[in-house]
Amino acid sequence: MKQIGKVGTVCPECLRSIEGIKFVEDGKVYIKKECAEHGAFTTLISKDINHYLKMEECFDVDRARVKAPLTDVNKGCPHDCGICPSHKQDTCLAVVEVTDRCDLGCKYCFADSTADASSDPDMDTIRGMFEAVKACSNDPTCVQISGGEPTLRNDLPEIIKLAKEVGISHVELNTNGRRIARDQDYLDSIKEAGVDAIYLGFDGVSDDVYMQRTGKKLFDIKAKVIERCEKAGIGVVLVPLVAKNYNLHEVGKIIEFASKHVPTVRGVHFQPVFYSGRSPAEMEGRTTILELLEEIQSQTSGQLKVENFTPSLMPTAHCGATCLTLVDDSGFIPLTNVSMGAIKSKSDVANKTKKSIMGRWKGSTPDLQPVTKPSCCDLLTKTALSNASKTEGTSSCCEDPKNTIPLETIPMESSCCRSSGGWADFIEMSMNKYLTISTMAFQDVWSFEKERVENCCIHVVTQDGKLIPFCNYNLSNCNGDFLYRSKNNKENKTIGIEK
Repeated sequence: MKQIGKVGTVCPECLRSIEGIKFVEDGKVYIKKECAEHGAFTTLISKDINHYLKMEECFDVDRARVKAPLTDVNKGCPHDCGICPSHKQDTCLAVVEVTDRCDLGCKYCFADSTADASSDPDMDTIRGMFEAVKACSNDPTCVQISGGEPTLRNDLPEIIKLAKEVGISHVELNTNGRRIARDQDYLDSIKEAGVDAIYLGFDGVSDDVYMQRTGKKLFDIKAKVIERCEKAGIGVVLVPLVAKNYNLHEVGKIIEFASKHVPTVRGVHFQPVFYSGRSPAEMEGRTTILELLEEIQSQTSGQLKVENFTPSLMPTAHCGATCLTLVDDSGFIPLTNVSMGAIKSKSDVANKTKKSIMGRWKGSTPDLQPVTKPSCCDLLTKTALSNASKTEGTSSCCEDPKNTIPLETIPMESSCCRSSGGWADFIEMSMNKYLTISTMAFQDVWSFEKERVENCCIHVVTQDGKLIPFCNYNLSNCNGDFLYRSKNNKENKTIGIEK
């Protein structure tokens, strides 16, 4: 065993702050922590130390702090959330939960949703939640309306309109899609209200998968949602929960399905299972980022390789990974590769992430005006290649021959200068055949690292107007008792920690 660092963490039993270590054994990376009352706990966080360190080498971004912290620092992270002044990162996505109700009883559910409507916030409360995002966050502001299942609210269109009225720049809807699939008028009203994207739960392409989690056949419903969104011109992001004993074997088929539905489907955002709220007692399904990427490589016959996934523009190098790819008749043309080194930009990470959400996931734009002066730098910047040449300025291999990106630094399949169809075909592909494949490794009580939470840019808005990092808000101990979520739902159990 070789120790490679220390980590602030929590006890899985009592959630008290304790110190742990990161160590390497047999090439794998673990966190080990010990609570004086409840003993020692060890969790695998990466199956390969080389990949773990490579991702750290490929992550270098500036940060912007929150515009206005809302709570004081008293007990230290994770017990002072609101956000407190020690938080290091502005909000890139604010999650506004408009109901705890859900029309599914999923085997896995970090929200532990129920059928109780008593805690649904009223419109005045929701307005206050949107206003908290505007007060605490820098522009542009991105909000995800979530739950529970938000479409159980008949006034959801009014909620979306309210977000726009308050000044929220981008509004996406997190949904299982059941109501959208059966109620065209409801979808029309959501579109008219100004929704920018649909964040669709999508765990697989076979009903066997959905039956295992929900006891219902849902694939045709998911396909119907995409069909209707295509006609409406609303972009869709497919969001699969991933677990080894559940649907890991279908990740390649999910990507293939997504590729056949671009540009309506803008991305696939895999979420490896984290053990919070309602989940099986056994943790055999836990899947690390690298294990997921290896399955993607295998199931796409190597068209999308592990090295095509670079660290997401998120809290730390180990929070997520993203591959930006074009899609053509022969398959995938990946535009990212860790061999290109660190992602560097004068822009801060939260601002870039917000623009990424707004730009890539908003949907198809049939009325888009022609690009008057196309520059491959515009695309390469979005695809984490802006610093491939390690030179100053905004290089373009099509615009200024005196300040070019060396072609050897750009993958053969992604270079507009080498494209057989030329620049026009390449820019057309970038606009209409573009797919983001990403993964986000949310933390649970076993894998919790204080550094990641302190840098978190995905924040849940509480009904009293506080913003809490997603992994803190959904943190529950090994008995399913929440650290923060219970404050929004008084019927949930609370933990035995003085607050």
